[in-house]
Amino acid sequence: MKTNKVAIIGGGPAGIVAAKSLLEDGLTPVLIEQSSSIGGQWNQGAAHSGQWPGMPANSCHIKMSFSDHDYPEGTPMFPSTEQVLAYLKDYARRFGVDAHVRLNTRVQLISRGPEGHYTVWSVNKHGEERTEVFSHVVVATGRYNKPHLPNTPGIEQFRGKVIHSFAYRGREAFRGQRVLVVGNSISGVEIASDVARNPDTLVISSARKPRYIARKIMHGVPTDQLAFTRFGAYANQALPPHEAAEGLKQLVLSAVGNPADYGGLRPSENLLEAGVSQCQDYLDFVKEGRIKAVIGVQSYTSNSVILTDGQELPIDAIILATGYDLNLPFLNEELERTVNLDRKHLDLHHFTFHPALPNFAFMGLYEQIGSYFVSAEMQARWIAACWSGARALPTAAEMKAGLQEFQFFKQHRGTTTCQEVAEMISADLGIAPTLHRYPELAAELFFGLLAPAQFRMEGHGSQPDARARFERNVRFFTDGMPAQLSDQQLGQLQMLAAKLPHHAQLQALVQQLQPAEALA
Repeated sequence: MKTNKVAIIGGGPAGIVAAKSLLEDGLTPVLIEQSSSIGGQWNQGAAHSGQWPGMPANSCHIKMSFSDHDYPEGTPMFPSTEQVLAYLKDYARRFGVDAHVRLNTRVQLISRGPEGHYTVWSVNKHGEERTEVFSHVVVATGRYNKPHLPNTPGIEQFRGKVIHSFAYRGREAFRGQRVLVVGNSISGVEIASDVARNPDTLVISSARKPRYIARKIMHGVPTDQLAFTRFGAYANQALPPHEAAEGLKQLVLSAVGNPADYGGLRPSENLLEAGVSQCQDYLDFVKEGRIKAVIGVQSYTSNSVILTDGQELPIDAIILATGYDLNLPFLNEELERTVNLDRKHLDLHHFTFHPALPNFAFMGLYEQIGSYFVSAEMQARWIAACWSGARALPTAAEMKAGLQEFQFFKQHRGTTTCQEVAEMISADLGIAPTLHRYPELAAELFFGLLAPAQFRMEGHGSQPDARARFERNVRFFTDGMPAQLSDQQLGQLQMLAAKLPHHAQLQALVQQLQPAEALA
């Protein structure tokens, strides 16, 4: 059956906002979801969800929202998995996505079809198979659903419980035990902290490479408001990587200190080598002795772990917070080769399109620090605008250049940030706020929360109430008071302007912000 509808594979946040954006631009989505409900990872209890009941989000609720729909009044700063799921369902109902969702349906295979279309094979919960031809396809199946399991010597002989963090469902199962948590990414430190809330449980937190640990709240505001800003995105363009990283390190040290100050492991002085993780309580539990921070694992015995320094510690259970592999088993081999799919990456222009795959897009399948909600909505709106004709597709030359940029990125970084993706794709779509039009908002646009409503103030899909919504959201944690640009912040903007002379908007904004005596 050939249709002109758009197949969206996956009903998590990316798939939901893709469907909403396509509807907004006059296209007809068919959202195909393998479980009995939309929500993706936030649909706790589904087979593809790695979350536990009551798990709090790592980002504040404004960064966990889309541009034209807020959480209910009274939502805590970091909503629980159940509250995020309720938000997603409410969003889907409000914008008519529900009518386009096909639940309990698993996509088995996607390949090229006739006349530049794509063939999608799927099966429902009754085993009934279906073959359809779609003119367009969006893959939005999520980045974190296939656990990466290390092949550490001796793990097969360990007699206790061994799970990946994906299978963690709460601390009750580990009461009275000595629990080794391997890995200090966000999931590793969050799970270690959750288990440590058991007063009768000893947690051993192993890190091959000790990281700096940011709290969710620093200097009285969510870390989102300090670390994931437009200024941070521009600084990564303007400064050498080590210099930009040093700024982030000093922010964390000023607010939290060094993990070694709490009895934890001391990270490398080079933040690019060490990395940063985030958890509100981890360092406090380390200081109290509820979490014992140790170096990496060398091997296991039947009832112990041997660390890389030769130390042997008795343990009863192992939780492997060792990351995830990309999981797109439904792409046929030809499509896999086209995008050069490997364990970590897809070769794409701006994480979205490939020149050899017309009318095919990917969403949220790159490694990112910070909430995916803002950047996923950027991708969704860009895809919808290009396919509806509201915005021209990138040219073949632009996509070729984008693929070359990605090769450099893959080799030297591999992980991006939410503000960099939002800045890049909002420019592609032409919806980034024209900076010099809003000198009175300079402090909030550059140094404030990356509130998504700012990307509805101009361009395709703009909304008349977007500025008011942006101001309300960006001032949520400052009691509604507008931020004033400090002398230090003005100096930082002047530094950016000096290092990014090609950025006309930035130049115009800084010129407007110059004190009158400086212009005399």
